[in-house]
Amino acid sequence: MNARRLVIAGLALAVLIAVIAVVFDQLAVRPAQTTAQNSSPASPSAAGSSPTGSGEAGAGPQSSGSPTSGPSAGGDGNGGASPGAKPLEVLPPVTVTPTGLPEPSAAAPLLKGKLPDPGNATGAVVDGWPSNVLTLPEGTTIGSTSVSGSGDVLQVTADGVVGKPQQAVIEDFRASLVPHGFWSEEAPAPDGATAARFVRGTDTITVSVATTGTGNSRFQLLGSLHSDTE
Repeated sequence: MNARRLVIAGLALAVLIAVIAVVFDQLAVRPAQTTAQNSSPASPSAAGSSPTGSGEAGAGPQSSGSPTSGPSAGGDGNGGASPGAKPLEVLPPVTVTPTGLPEPSAAAPLLKGKLPDPGNATGAVVDGWPSNVLTLPEGTTIGSTSVSGSGDVLQVTADGVVGKPQQAVIEDFRASLVPHGFWSEEAPAPDGATAARFVRGTDTITVSVATTGTGNSRFQLLGSLHSDTE
């Protein structure tokens, strides 16, 4: 009797185990199906997203096509000339010779003939002094005078004392030389002295005047005059 019960209990336990096994097997299959169903709709959405991706890819040709507007912009830049632009006009070179006052002709020599022999004198006017061109101020106490020739140039020197102001002495020499075509300009002089240069072409006379201790004026003269020796 006990043996039968044990057999029946064993069979019942075996059936229970078999049922439990079947139930667990079913539970294992359903989650797998649910997972497959949840994963299968994802592929259409992925496939559906491909048009969006292709759309973004399609935007590429538009961006690649945008450079076509570049040439028009480039045509308006510095690289290309505008159709309405006018060419620069270049003035022809000036060929007209400038006009003005003609250069002055060389002054004719004031001295004629052969130059005098070199010489000097103390207290007097030396022989050969060009008195027709250059005269000493009236009332001059002559210190010395000299003449010397070199080629066609006569060099003259003189010094003396005269009882006149410095400027009056300069004016006396100016009165002697200006009628012969000389013009005058101020020349460098030491402090307290006055000097003037008289010029005619290549002829020059320079006079410097200083005041002596007695209030008189002492002058020194150096000049060169050209001669027509032919």
